[in-house]
Amino acid sequence: MEETILLRAAWLWEGGMAEPCAEGRVLVRAGRIAALGAAAERQAPGARVIELGAAVLMPGLVCAHQHGRGLSQLLLGYPDDRLEAWANRRRGRGILPSAPLVRLAAARMLRHGITGCIHANWSYGRPQAEELPEVMAAYAQSGIRAAICVGVADRGALVLPEEDLSRFVAGLPAGLRGLAGEVSRHPFMADAREAAALFDALARAAGPRLSFLFGPAAPHWVSDGLLSELAAAARDRAAGLHYHILESPVQRAACDRLYPEGTLRRLAALGALGPRHSAAHGVFLSADDMDLLARTGTTLVLNPGSNMRLGNGPPPVAALMRAGVPLALGGDDCELADDRDPWGELRLVSALSRGGDAASPPGLSPGALLRMATAGGRALLGQPGRAVLAVGEPADIIALDPGPRGDPSLPLAALLTGRARGADTRLTMVAGEVLWQAGAALADLPGLEQAALEAARAAARHASRDAADVEALGRELLRFYALSC
Repeated sequence: MEETILLRAAWLWEGGMAEPCAEGRVLVRAGRIAALGAAAERQAPGARVIELGAAVLMPGLVCAHQHGRGLSQLLLGYPDDRLEAWANRRRGRGILPSAPLVRLAAARMLRHGITGCIHANWSYGRPQAEELPEVMAAYAQSGIRAAICVGVADRGALVLPEEDLSRFVAGLPAGLRGLAGEVSRHPFMADAREAAALFDALARAAGPRLSFLFGPAAPHWVSDGLLSELAAAARDRAAGLHYHILESPVQRAACDRLYPEGTLRRLAALGALGPRHSAAHGVFLSADDMDLLARTGTTLVLNPGSNMRLGNGPPPVAALMRAGVPLALGGDDCELADDRDPWGELRLVSALSRGGDAASPPGLSPGALLRMATAGGRALLGQPGRAVLAVGEPADIIALDPGPRGDPSLPLAALLTGRARGADTRLTMVAGEVLWQAGAALADLPGLEQAALEAARAAARHASRDAADVEALGRELLRFYALSC
């Protein structure tokens, strides 16, 4: 029988655009919110009471774009670089076991108040049909909500666009041509029927906190025919697509050649836009692209720290606001401070929302920022719930104590968006289950990190390719793009 719990805190922020209010009380029964405020106290006889002091109770955050890399990319051996060279550098490592990295990623998200996530397409080095059951099991073990992408790609694994591959290889030093041949194919699935069959098999085996999306890697990595078939498969299953879009100057140049009518116009024609679908990054969207995202209700997931660390510059947040694009928050396992803290990324979005021209809006309000970090991502998971604290909603709740308020007239929402950190999380609850609580031994983070570090070191020791050659290939890619663009 599921436990009935009364959460008591100083404040309650229900979500949406509501303002926080005093006397935070939430009664949780059978995994859902049974009552709020004074009614929660009246209906709580026999409930286990969790006292949370000066904290604010609020909806759990959602990381709407990450890859299950629990370790920092620096600890995995991939220093920051231009995106194309950084992605190539991963080829200098052996196969990574997915489970220890995903378990650590989930534990760190829960520690920082993230109750749900999208696991974007990612390959640890094995076929998706082998890896994804392990990924699913790791998320299920953690208790977090996760929408897991079935990764799909069939072109452009080494060079964008793929039509330039022969010219690139012909210009390589002779000693690198063999390596280029080895890595010219994606590790992802390249057939829509196979992807749909895997999707269905995983969905049948999944528990209530897991769901699945189709993960076409990006338009320049997926042919039109394959993307159209995936969009149809998603429509048949009432599922979403989640893909990367226009993340780097190289991708922008490739897409200009592939889609002369406009990248998002092509995606619209292929059925890949709509309220269930989401795209990550969008640093190089045109005004027409933004308009199409807004008109179709397609969500753009912002990952500003990653964009700047990998040489792409910040996303155009002020322009996206003007266009009315639905926004959610991601982290890409590459936050600016390399700390997996969603609040730092949210503050970065806030700063970028204050455009430097007179036509820009005044910036996202605290309520709008918090909604982006909660409801904006939750709508993409394909799971019940609106990321608000309301009777009948799933009890995905966090308690956060951002410290002293100082001036009592300071709005609490402004304090949260201006100062809060993941480390301020006092409790994380998913579906009524407490998965993190300050002072309680609910997750062995040091042990999980040690297991992930050992996996990363083993992958480095068992690399099948010479690291110097991999590094040289990355430099050749950057040289080629500089000459081609």
